[in-house]
Amino acid sequence: MARRFLSAADMDPKTRAAGLLVLLYGIQLTRIVTITRAQVDTNSRPVTLTVGAEPIELPEILGNAMVNLVAASARHPEGWLFPGRNPGKHLTPGPLSRRLRAEGLLTGSARTTALIELTRQMHPRIVSDLLGITTASAAAWSRLAGGEWSDYPALRSTHA
Repeated sequence: MARRFLSAADMDPKTRAAGLLVLLYGIQLTRIVTITRAQVDTNSRPVTLTVGAEPIELPEILGNAMVNLVAASARHPEGWLFPGRNPGKHLTPGPLSRRLRAEGLLTGSARTTALIELTRQMHPRIVSDLLGITTASAAAWSRLAGGEWSDYPALRSTHA
């Protein structure tokens, strides 16, 4: 599914960006719809998005999609990347979920898969800082993934 969203250049940019944020980072739709211009650094290479304490470096295709959304948001003084139908309001998760479902993406299972994979690859604290989820939540995803990070500080000191 990620390959499909990465390669579908003709897909609506909002749908494509939201789908990739779910597929790659497990970000909930309720958070995606509240992303603003200020959270995207279009001057950095790669483009970064800050949804937690630390910015996330985006793959080029997603970075380009976010740059396009930032440019399109210039018409909206509030700065929402996903503006809603009502002036000053962001899009609600429902319509975005329907768009993604029409493309074959079930956000719940995609989010679960992404978070399991992320916590398998990174320490839960890092995932927490990048995605703005609680450390307890990230640790729970890590346990679900079968991750064992109890020796993480020792591993870091031997490879430093």
